[in-house]
Amino acid sequence: MPAPDAKFSDGCVDVVIFKDGSKLGLLSFMTQLGYGNHVKSPHVLYFKVKAFVLEPGAHTNDPSKGAIIDCDGEVLARGNGTYKCDLKSLMSYDKLVVTVDQALATLFSTLA
Repeated sequence: MPAPDAKFSDGCVDVVIFKDGSKLGLLSFMTQLGYGNHVKSPHVLYFKVKAFVLEPGAHTNDPSKGAIIDCDGEVLARGNGTYKCDLKSLMSYDKLVVTVDQALATLFSTLA
């Protein structure tokens, strides 16, 4: 239940952000994901949106450098001043734009 208010065909993507929490708070957040209780935390922001832009901000240890966005270890976006930031590959971008296209596909399924 990472997004407890999600509806199958509402045309929105549910964005959950854990912000300004401790490592212990993050552990608590992760244990509550299966129940949907994590959205009640004061460190969690929960939005239903049609689109959003995700871009790397400043590096936490050195604000003069940019941060890196990755998914399962694969770099998706590199901020300025990061390792190999001048290289462009098929899977690295400056920012990610996510948009919901409602009714773009139809799913057919049998009832079992």
